Amino acid sequence: MDKRLHYLFHRWFDKTATAEERAELMALLGRTENDDETHALLEEAWEKLGAEEKVFSEGQSQVMLNKILGSEGEKDIVKDIDVRGERGRVMRRWMVAAAVVLLLGAGAWLLVVRHNSSREEKVASLPAIKESKKIDVPAPNGNNAILTLADGSTVALDSAKNGELARQGDAQVSKANAGRLVYNALSAGNAGDAGNAGDAGNTGAAGLPQKIMYNMVSTRRGGQFQIVLPDGTKVWLNTVSSLRFPTAFTGTERVVELKGEAYFEVAKNAALPFVVHVRTAEDKGMDVRVLGTQFDVMAYDNEAEIRTTLLEGAVKVMRGDKSKVMAPGQQAKLDKQGDLTLDAKADVELAMAWKNGFTSFKSADIRSIMRQVERWYDIDVVYEGNVPERTFSGGISRDANLSELIRLLEVSKIHFKLDGRKLTVTP
Repeated sequence: MDKRLHYLFHRWFDKTATAEERAELMALLGRTENDDETHALLEEAWEKLGAEEKVFSEGQSQVMLNKILGSEGEKDIVKDIDVRGERGRVMRRWMVAAAVVLLLGAGAWLLVVRHNSSREEKVASLPAIKESKKIDVPAPNGNNAILTLADGSTVALDSAKNGELARQGDAQVSKANAGRLVYNALSAGNAGDAGNAGDAGNTGAAGLPQKIMYNMVSTRRGGQFQIVLPDGTKVWLNTVSSLRFPTAFTGTERVVELKGEAYFEVAKNAALPFVVHVRTAEDKGMDVRVLGTQFDVMAYDNEAEIRTTLLEGAVKVMRGDKSKVMAPGQQAKLDKQGDLTLDAKADVELAMAWKNGFTSFKSADIRSIMRQVERWYDIDVVYEGNVPERTFSGGISRDANLSELIRLLEVSKIHFKLDGRKLTVTP
């Protein structure tokens, strides 16, 4: 028994594996000598899942697997699989790229694996259904956003060159590598050079009062951006989101305003609590108050609830006279009726999937999945006919083209037609 394979598989199944561990797992699954253990692990994973998570039967999963692999000219690569019983048979190592279908059928996390060998790449890229060839929207380039300065002027961050972009009050605004906007306090000795981020006092250079201005970073569909605020707090802004903030933090609080979704790594400063004012179109937002912590806030107008997920530290979520104090691994939910609840065992990896480069979903219906698709691929989705009411669990890299996600969803008898940037979903 390969103890390392078992350890990594269970880490992956429990959604606790790191990126390095997932890569190591894929390498082990690709070895011929591990075929029997791979089969046993898949059986064990199937048995662990509750009936409500088994979106497809084993037989249905096998049909989908055949479609992914391509039934014509590819039958020789499928070893005997017993669809009459509860379990499938052993899969060869070059089928790992298509094992995603069995895992999706079992309700487990969806992995899109590409291997180095040409045959494995061919298997992974075969279309599931011929209509999928007509559906292709490339993955967005990601790091694009608009910076709105205090005077109302704007800067397109995706096309702006690295280096200083503007001076805002006593702050230098610069674009750094890898889609990152940095606010640095200007030093007293040399106004042309940037000092260390994190000057949260009430005075600026030479002891003069700081000039407080407000800036805003907004991401478009398919865009995301990272911001380093004047106090050193790091913010990852998801697609179709905006963050409004001062160019220097003064007074008794560090206050920013969020629409959409963002992940925060707040710089510790016990004297100046950090407050996120979460805003929605109907003004049914809430406040998240922290001292120094890591958390994610999702507050899209077209979602049913605002969700705050805590990774590290402690936060207090407030809405009117209602409040919840959160611990790591918990998620606060505020619904449209104003009810505030706390999930003590939140799926942190699912909440953080977008920051880690995945479009992910768990027990989600097609409409909730398509809301993510609209935001990331910059398309509009419409529905025709009686689209099946079933749920899906899975995920795919944000670097994938739209056709790759559609290929996986179509095998469940949901169909798609793309006309320009309008995607029609039909039974």
